[in-house]
Amino acid sequence: MDKSKQIAINRREATLKKLGFWNIDHCEGLPLIGDYKLCKSESQICKRFIASLFSSMLACDYMQDRDFYETDGKKITEQAIVEFGLKNYLFPDEKKVLEECDERVAVNVSWTIECSYLLAWVLGLISTEEMEAPCNLPDGSHGLFKFVQPFHDFEDFKASCNLRQSSEIMDMFDLYYNYHWACVDNRLNPDTNCGELNEEVVMERRKALEWLICKDKNWDSISLDT
Repeated sequence: MDKSKQIAINRREATLKKLGFWNIDHCEGLPLIGDYKLCKSESQICKRFIASLFSSMLACDYMQDRDFYETDGKKITEQAIVEFGLKNYLFPDEKKVLEECDERVAVNVSWTIECSYLLAWVLGLISTEEMEAPCNLPDGSHGLFKFVQPFHDFEDFKASCNLRQSSEIMDMFDLYYNYHWACVDNRLNPDTNCGELNEEVVMERRKALEWLICKDKNWDSISLDT
């Protein structure tokens, strides 16, 4: 057996132990996660984290406080885009939140806070234990904003991060791949057990993991097959 196959088997065994701890069902035949390589640089990951964080915060402002959205919300977001050099890193719906937002766009973009949460882990800002726990983000965007708030320069923020090893990221990838399968299985067959997992939360976090290993920069084309 080659080394990469053994690593994938060991990774899956570790994942299954965690699923057992959380009382979450698994699929014996689910394909193993291979030896993928990160296709995004630390700078790209940092910019995506900041972009999705501020965009999701503004989307929530649109839904919860339209007056704040039109004034301070837009001002804060536009300032962040300039300070952190995000203009060319915004996805189409994130641009729409600033320019021509509607309820559909706001709802879609608000969910990217979960992508920010995953990327915060990738950047070493939150613990593995917190990332593995099958629950919702407790403090919403405010819990992540504290990591960016002290900075007004991209390089200063980047210096505060500690990018995790590829092996750690692949371990988390395998876990969320299995989490997603359990959620889909439970949706199709309610007698199965997915513990406290929320399928939408899991999908958004898995999407961020897929983005890390995907050469295609089109966020909307990322596949989330189970």
